[in-house]
Amino acid sequence: MCRWFAYISPTEPCLLTDVLIDPKHSLTHQVNDHYLPRLIAHLPDQITAEHEANARNRILNADGLGVTWYTTSFADFERGKTGESEDGHKLSGLWPAVYKSIVPPSGDMNFHSICGNTETRCCFAHIRATSATSVVQVNNHPFLFGRIAFMHNGTVSDFLAIKRAVCNMLDEDTYANIFGGTDSEHVAALYVHFLSNGRGKSSWEEEYTVDQMEQAMHSAVRTVVELQKKILGDNAHPNSLNLAATDGTRMVAYRFRNHANEQPPSLYHSTTAGITLNRKYPDHPDGIDLPKRLEGSRIAEEEHGAHVIIASEPSTYKDDDWTLIEKNQAVLVDKDGKMEVKNIDYDSTWDAQDVIKS
Repeated sequence: MCRWFAYISPTEPCLLTDVLIDPKHSLTHQVNDHYLPRLIAHLPDQITAEHEANARNRILNADGLGVTWYTTSFADFERGKTGESEDGHKLSGLWPAVYKSIVPPSGDMNFHSICGNTETRCCFAHIRATSATSVVQVNNHPFLFGRIAFMHNGTVSDFLAIKRAVCNMLDEDTYANIFGGTDSEHVAALYVHFLSNGRGKSSWEEEYTVDQMEQAMHSAVRTVVELQKKILGDNAHPNSLNLAATDGTRMVAYRFRNHANEQPPSLYHSTTAGITLNRKYPDHPDGIDLPKRLEGSRIAEEEHGAHVIIASEPSTYKDDDWTLIEKNQAVLVDKDGKMEVKNIDYDSTWDAQDVIKS
């Protein structure tokens, strides 16, 4: 399965290279190396913990990368002209920039250059392991709809069986913004459709509350499961849907699998690892001493701003900084950086048949 990393803070920017490249277990190294503390199996009599972890986590993620970071540059320059978009909406605040490549991150010179010179208070990054669709840039996450960025780790089971039904539900603008063929991008489109109540492109520039974002995510997941039940009946299989969406100031993430016992892919959150992942502060993600050239520039830990990281795997080896998000839980981060973890409103009738390897 794919791997992803998300960072958000109302006040504290991160340097992309600090969070995505330099640590020994950064996302860049998760192409072929995995670290899964506290991930356990829930079928001890039938499968081993290692077997279940391998089924949805230990895969070569070498089919492309994508990174989205939020910046005020676009709004700053547009504000200097008219302050509004063509359809009259005000252009202000954070907007997403994106870089995508089919080259693995360790050997992508452009990715390293961007990360080494870009700071942001919100970023999404993703490395891909394709299950069926082509290895092309348009199929790489994150997917953008106006201010909105969306990414996914997992699989929509039997996606081709429900693809037409999904597309038929979408408003015209959202459907037209699907450029690739992945199940993930279609789930992203469902999320945006529900978030905007089908009002189309102009509504993608608006700000939504974190509760509205959570409801849209839930509606997208519910729609996928209900379509599978309707079209496939008892032949429907469980989905793995680790999903994340942001507008640059708020974030919502899901860790979901509609199976009575099996686990989704791994997902963790942290409100402290950002200090370790920021070279301005005294800690180091790999447990080594700060280089002498930086000793005089240390900043006290308590000066670091509030932040939340949500990631497929910890980027540091400080286990105490990371909490495993439980199966069928959502993580919500509001505009002030306050995080809430809550159980998904789950219906047991969603449970599907045993498929260990999906």
